[in-house]
Amino acid sequence: MFENSETFGFCINGTEPQSATAFDDILIHMDGLSIALGVGLIIGGVGSTLPQHIKLLKTRRAVGLSYLWLFLGNINQFSAVCNAFMIKYPQIQACYQTSFLDCAPSMLALIQLFSLWVFTIPIYIMYILFTPNDLKDIEESNVANVQAAKREYKIGIIFFGLLIAFLVVIPIVVAVLINKYGPCDHASYIFGYGMGILSTVITFIQWSPQIYKTFVSKSVGSLSITMLLIQGPGTVLTIYFLVFVSKESVSTWLSYVSAAFQIFLLLILLFYYKYQQKRQLIIKQEMLDGSVDDYSISSSSSFSNYISAKEDSQPLLLKNEKNI
Repeated sequence: MFENSETFGFCINGTEPQSATAFDDILIHMDGLSIALGVGLIIGGVGSTLPQHIKLLKTRRAVGLSYLWLFLGNINQFSAVCNAFMIKYPQIQACYQTSFLDCAPSMLALIQLFSLWVFTIPIYIMYILFTPNDLKDIEESNVANVQAAKREYKIGIIFFGLLIAFLVVIPIVVAVLINKYGPCDHASYIFGYGMGILSTVITFIQWSPQIYKTFVSKSVGSLSITMLLIQGPGTVLTIYFLVFVSKESVSTWLSYVSAAFQIFLLLILLFYYKYQQKRQLIIKQEMLDGSVDDYSISSSSSFSNYISAKEDSQPLLLKNEKNI
């Protein structure tokens, strides 16, 4: 499952590079176009989360968001950051041995992963802050669902606490492994590789709660289609960059393959339900317009009908007026 000791990430024969030349050898040298792609992915990744931030801040509502999706998403993203940090640590060391311009391209993948996580966790925080507003709305409109919604919110808070614990414990483990054993030790590499596999496994189940919730509610809710439209193609480009340009470990980019598939699946559902909602609104509007027309016609002729109607036809007249 794991690579042998001679190919531990960017280590050389299982050990850290010792000379400036050796450090330079493990760096990935890119042309201007590749660097531009890497920088563009960083900006695009951060930008893809902004529509969701704006929507939550503007509406101050978190309806439609799944706490489990947010929890798993943050675990997934932070695990990917830890994976890249452990696997690429010799490259990070190379930044102290070579020039910044030489090592910077090799850091683009790590910067991208870290920046995306930094802008992902605030969405969960806003879920915690704004869900009480949703609970008030539910209580005013449908008392029967209040208890279930409150219970879901409490579970969301518990999972947020578990996320904070994860964010504290894992960096401590990383620091201990690197300081005590070094980044090229077998234990360090297995932990780093394992974090990548954890990220991949979580990605498989991360989108399931959100996809299920969207399928059940059959509505867009607070989900930002714009965000997903940016993230979908962006994820495909990220896969290309990690595999062919930055030449990252399979444990780093495999989770993105799973994410891309599920993002596009969710987009298909969202577009379908949005189309259905618009279609229902059009039908309701047409029915409303038809009712108004029927009312006008029947009102203008009702007096004439009344004068000319016989006694045995009176019930029919009353029946028509009742329908109106």
